[in-house]
Amino acid sequence: MARTLAAPPYNRIVYITDISRREWASLRDPHFTPALDLVARTIALALSETGADRVDLIGHSAGGRVARAYLGHLPYAGVTYDGQRYVASLTSLGTAHDTYEIWVKEFAGYVNQSYPGAFYDHIAYRSVAGESVHGKRFGSPEQMLAYRSYETSFGTGEQIGDGIIPTICCYLDGADNLVLKGARHAPYNAPGIWYGARNVIPLWFEG
Repeated sequence: MARTLAAPPYNRIVYITDISRREWASLRDPHFTPALDLVARTIALALSETGADRVDLIGHSAGGRVARAYLGHLPYAGVTYDGQRYVASLTSLGTAHDTYEIWVKEFAGYVNQSYPGAFYDHIAYRSVAGESVHGKRFGSPEQMLAYRSYETSFGTGEQIGDGIIPTICCYLDGADNLVLKGARHAPYNAPGIWYGARNVIPLWFEG
C-alpha cells in the first residue's frame, strides 16, 4: 500500500509506523502507550523532513483506533499527544470503532468516551468497511474463519463483514462512512482485494 501511494498517480510522501508483530502482541489493554509513542515519533519525523504543517493519517484495523487516541488533547497514561494539531485527515480501514473485543475493550471505551465519532471538526474523517464475507458456522474455510472472528469479538458470527471485522462495527458517527463491496481485511489471504490492494485503493483514497 505504501509503495502504491508513493507512486503515480498519487505521488505521496509516505511514512510507516513500523511496529513488529511481537511488539504489537505484547501490548495489553488498556496500555497502548508504546503504539501511540511510535505514531507520535513517526509524524514528528514526517513533519520535520517534509516541512509540512499537517499529515494525512491512515490506520488499518486497530491502527484506526490508535490514531483516534493519538489525536486526543487529553492526557493518556500521563502523556498528552494532542495530535489533532498535526493531522488534516484520518482514514481508518477495517477499524472496529464499535467493538466488544475483550483484549481492547478498555482502550476502545476510553477512545469512544473521550473522543466520540468524528470528534475534531477541522479533521476529515473517513471510515472504510468491507462487505464481502458472511460468517457461517458451517461453510467455506473463509466463512468459518469469519464466523469465529465475528462471534468472538462482536457477539454474533452470523453477519457480513470483511472476513475479520463486521461491516456495521466500522461505522463512525459523523465520518464519511464508506462500504466497499468485496473488500477483504488483510493481504495474507486476499492480496488482490484487501483495503491496501492496488485496485482497491482508488475506491477510498482521495487527494
